[in-house]
Amino acid sequence: MKFIAINTTLSLTNHDVINTTEPEFYEMDLDNVDYVVVSGGDGLLRRIIEYIIFSGQHKPKIIIDAKGSFNVIAKRHLIPKLAKTLKKIEAGEVLQTKKQDVYKLNNFIFLFSAGNMFDALHIHLSEMLRIGFLSKGPLKYLISSILILPVVLLTTPFLLFSKKRFFVFTPVKLFNFLNFYTKVDELKVDLKNSYNLLEIDGDLVILKDSKIHIKRLDSIEIVYK
Repeated sequence: MKFIAINTTLSLTNHDVINTTEPEFYEMDLDNVDYVVVSGGDGLLRRIIEYIIFSGQHKPKIIIDAKGSFNVIAKRHLIPKLAKTLKKIEAGEVLQTKKQDVYKLNNFIFLFSAGNMFDALHIHLSEMLRIGFLSKGPLKYLISSILILPVVLLTTPFLLFSKKRFFVFTPVKLFNFLNFYTKVDELKVDLKNSYNLLEIDGDLVILKDSKIHIKRLDSIEIVYK
C-alpha cells in the first residue's frame, strides 16, 4: 500500500511511504495513494481534506494522528493512537473506516464548525494567547472563554436575531434555532459586507464575498480502528 505522511516521519515494512510537509503535499499527485496520515489538529486536517476534495483526484482514506488542542474529529470518531494503527498495518490487518461529511462554504470546506459569532471571537483571542506555555494544550481556549464571557452575555440577544450572523456545529445534530445550526442541508446568508472574518474548524479565514452558501458537498473515509 502507498502512504503519504504529513508532518511526521513513518517507516512501514513492505509499504511505500512518502514523508512530507503540508506545503509540499499540495503539489502531490494522489493517484494510487491508499492513505494520508495527518499529524496535527482540526485546522490542518480541514486544509488537507480541502485540497483532496477540490483537486478532483482520487480520495485516499485519512489516518489521524491527533496533535492539536481540541481534535474534535478524532474524539468524535474515537480515533486510536497512531502507534496502534501502525501496528495493525504491520500485522496486515484491515483498517476500518467511518464516513465524515464534508461541507462546502463558498470556496472553503469544513467538517464540523463554521460561523461568524462567538466562535470567531473565541478562536481569534485563543490564537493571540498561543504564546509560551499556552502554545500547546487547551488552556488558552479556557482562558479565552472566560475573557469573552461578558461580551457573550451582553450581545447574545442581538447576535441570535441578526440575519448576518450564523454558527454551524454539526457534531451536536439536535436542532436548528434562529441562526444556530446543527443540521445543515443548505444554508444561504447575506452578510451585507464583502470582506468577512469567519471561523471554520478552528481556522480563521477571510471571505471576500458578501453572500455565503453552505451545503453538504461530499464525504471522506477516516480510519477509526
